[in-house]
Parts: sequence; C-alpha cells; structure tokens
Amino acid sequence: MNFTYLIEAFLTISVAISGIFLKRTTDELNRCQRDIEKIKEDYITKEDFFREQSENRRKLDRIMDILLEVKGEIGNG
Repeated sequence: MNFTYLIEAFLTISVAISGIFLKRTTDELNRCQRDIEKIKEDYITKEDFFREQSENRRKLDRIMDILLEVKGEIGNG
C-alpha cells in the first residue's frame, strides 16, 4: 500500500513540475511572438531606407543651391 502512495505522489509531483515548466515555456514563447510582431511593425525595408536617403539628399541639394544663390547675390551686391 505504501509503495502505491509513493508512486502516486511521485507522478503527481512530476505532472505538477512538468506543468510549471510548460507554462513558463509557453509564456516565454508568447512574449517572443509579441516582440516579433512589434519588430515587424517598426521594421523599415532596405528599399524604403534608400528611398528616404535619396529624398533627404535631394532636399539638402536644394538647400545648398539656395544658399549658394544667396551667397552669390551678397557677394555680387
């Protein structure tokens, strides 16, 4: 009789410990999935990055042209 109780207690404890580890693993997996979704939302593609850089260069070129025109007007005037 005592041996049966020992086996039942061991199985109960084993199932409880397995459940704890499974719950912790599941929570960690869910957290990783949320992190991946956040990264996907914030991610910019390589093409988008180059497109933005090109647009910024064009704007800077326009600013430089304006500054050179102003400097030319001041220097000539």
